[in-house]
Amino acid sequence: MSHRLSPPRRKDAIATRARLVRAALELFTTDGYRGTTTLDIAAKAGTAEATIYRHFTGKEALFNEAYREGLRFGIAVIREHTAERGVRCRERLGGIGKGLIQRAARDPAVVAILLHRLSQATLDEASLTLSREFRDLLGQVMAGGKQEGTIRAGSAELWSAVWLALVTFAADRVAARDWSSDHPSVAQTLDAAWDAITYRAEASSPG
Repeated sequence: MSHRLSPPRRKDAIATRARLVRAALELFTTDGYRGTTTLDIAAKAGTAEATIYRHFTGKEALFNEAYREGLRFGIAVIREHTAERGVRCRERLGGIGKGLIQRAARDPAVVAILLHRLSQATLDEASLTLSREFRDLLGQVMAGGKQEGTIRAGSAELWSAVWLALVTFAADRVAARDWSSDHPSVAQTLDAAWDAITYRAEASSPG
């Protein structure tokens, strides 16, 4: 006898799982991993706590799925701005930075979990794989900049971390509603992020 869910029930199960992940994502990024319980997540999702365990093994598994949602978004932003050939590194990074910051204005939680992770939960293999993909893709952008002679010599991973730290600063200000996504300080921060990783002409000495 088949135990497969009928299409309506399967659709309901998918919707319930999505609500649980969204509730977890929002709570983890506001109350923290330790400050969030499965009962909190269930209440925010409008379901019973037992329902969580029909979809996930527990809070850590829910965190991993929420974290992967952030990673999938980040990977999509990088891919969007690296698909076209012949684009200079500064333009690519500017597009990626703006994409992250604009999403922070609309959906702070997904950007926060991507940029901060916010947990000591153990990452599962799927999360580790996506995390490496995100870092590798950003590192490839930096490597392209090194090849064109604009990014400073050194580790692409280092320059990715430096650039991303400044973008995270701007995204956090936007998420907190201190700045709008088109605030002049956003552009200044993106310029500072670029300046931090690029070659600069030496100032000529007086005389």
